[in-house]
Amino acid sequence: MITVSMSAASIVSWRKTCCCGGHLIVLFAALQLFLVASANSLSLNNPLVAPTHRQLTNTIIHPNKCAARHQSQQESSRLHRCLITMRQSSSATEEVNDSDTQNSKLLSKLFNHDLSVPAVLLAAFLNLLGFTMASPIQPALGKHFDLPLGTKFGSLSSAYPLGMLLGVFVWPTLSDVLGRKIVMSLTLLGSGLGLMLQSWGIRRCWTLEQFLLARVITGCFAGNSPISKAYLADRGSEGNKGDLSKYLAWKDAASTLAFIAGPVLGGLVYQIGKLGAVGGDNSKQISFVIFCSAVASLFASMSIMLFVKNTGQHKKKPKSSLAENDTVDADTSDKGESREESSEIIACPLGTRLWTGVVSVACVSALYHAADSTFFAFFPSLLHNSLGFSTQSVGLAFTSFAVISFFMSAFVASRFLKAFGPVAACTTGLGAVGTGLLALGYAASLPAGISMSVISALILGASALYYMGVPIYGPSVPTMLLQCVPSHKRGAVMGFDGAVNTVARVLAPLIMGEIHRVKGAGAAFKVASGCVYAAISITLYRRWLVLRKNIRSSS
Repeated sequence: MITVSMSAASIVSWRKTCCCGGHLIVLFAALQLFLVASANSLSLNNPLVAPTHRQLTNTIIHPNKCAARHQSQQESSRLHRCLITMRQSSSATEEVNDSDTQNSKLLSKLFNHDLSVPAVLLAAFLNLLGFTMASPIQPALGKHFDLPLGTKFGSLSSAYPLGMLLGVFVWPTLSDVLGRKIVMSLTLLGSGLGLMLQSWGIRRCWTLEQFLLARVITGCFAGNSPISKAYLADRGSEGNKGDLSKYLAWKDAASTLAFIAGPVLGGLVYQIGKLGAVGGDNSKQISFVIFCSAVASLFASMSIMLFVKNTGQHKKKPKSSLAENDTVDADTSDKGESREESSEIIACPLGTRLWTGVVSVACVSALYHAADSTFFAFFPSLLHNSLGFSTQSVGLAFTSFAVISFFMSAFVASRFLKAFGPVAACTTGLGAVGTGLLALGYAASLPAGISMSVISALILGASALYYMGVPIYGPSVPTMLLQCVPSHKRGAVMGFDGAVNTVARVLAPLIMGEIHRVKGAGAAFKVASGCVYAAISITLYRRWLVLRKNIRSSS
């Protein structure tokens, strides 16, 4: 107690000194003595609770140990936080890896598995889009070269099919050897570059002969349509046999979409190109339309290269390997090959043998294409001359008719083909097409005194009937052809059919153009309808022969 009182007295005297002199060091020393005295008094009252003198001295005199302990606790907490951060980063890395794996799987699925058939349909759409975009500019193209309606005007439609004679022979046959994918991509690339050349020729005011040569060169790269049909047949034969008619109906629907979008786009692009035209010169407008067609073909080639899985690379066995086998193995292999071919060949509806059926179907197809080329060569001029339609209005008319065709392709054609068979679909579609062409010929032959509303109703109604028949007929011919041949001959057979159709497309506009010049538009459309009715007659006659032979053989 004396010590405490002395300490208190000393603290009072030191406080005065601190106040007077401000000696802070003396104040801290007095505070230390006071704490020591308080600790001694607590130890006298409760020795179990109070720390020992050595412990207190170590606490007071050796503060470095407390600092070291505090530092070790900080280091342990930092280590704990680092571990937590590492776990969080590892979990985040695992999540990123999982997402990367899912993305890689999605990309792998996107590029390797799912999009072959849609890519082929997209390429068919884009390729035909270039053709349909150019259909409204046919009168403007004739005006650009100062061509009267006749043979020279028909040469604009005949030049491209003339080049197709080489393309449809070479490319489909090569697709049987090299594969469908690479050949389809090359043909679309060549078509795009050829259209670029045509666009450049119009821009540079080439002569008619130079422009027709560019069209012939572009036609040499034709062949995508028969190759794509052969590809869809390859994919259809891999699974359900009913997929063949479904895929072909989808292709017709994609083509019909091109007929919907193409004329409208062609008319709009033609109007946009008018912004850069000078005076009455329409060369820039025509060139711009053809350039857009070229871009569509280039995009089609890119879609084939990126998304299509290759098929159609069939190799024949060499004859020497068959000669080396013994008789038993040869007989066994022959039976196996005959079984394989019989499993692939469903039936030849228009022939009891392979080539009789193929030639019959090709003749029917050629007659149809002769009529179809006549329609697309002179129908825009009929709308322009008889109804006073402008280029944009012609495009809108084509689009309106194509909507009808798309509805028939999407909801009627495949069901009709599946329910009644390819022969019934062929004759029904051709009947509608021939009747529509005959009505167009009658409307174009009406005298000048007839009301314009009557002529308009006849022309538009006949065109709608024509567009209703085309999608019903469309899938029937490739279905009949592809049912007649094995897979390793599909490209060659479709190429033969394309070549025959090309001959018809080369000759028909020239012949019909001369008829148009001499007798008028009505006579040209009536002759075209006669070609369609001739195709119907051949189909029914060949089918009757096949059925009669089958009945005789069964009896």
